[in-house]
Amino acid sequence: MQSILEDLFYQHYRTQEQDKAALQRIATNTGMLKKDFNNWQRKRFLHIIDDKDLLAYDQASDSFASGVRYGVRFMMEVFKETSNDSAD
Repeated sequence: MQSILEDLFYQHYRTQEQDKAALQRIATNTGMLKKDFNNWQRKRFLHIIDDKDLLAYDQASDSFASGVRYGVRFMMEVFKETSNDSAD
């Protein structure tokens, strides 16, 4: 079993290999997009992808803000409980 530090160190190398594979896949998909779609179709398709990414970003941002709010509420409740316990 690896330690946490070793895992963090080797994670860099694993993600580099994944990045290489992703870049290769992107290059292949871009080539197919240029070959199979005309200019108008390619623009429409890329607009759809951009809109999807914007929706995903908005959802992720909302989820993060909600998580932070719940975390702050939880911390406030914990500190309130501990302050009540220490006052008794």
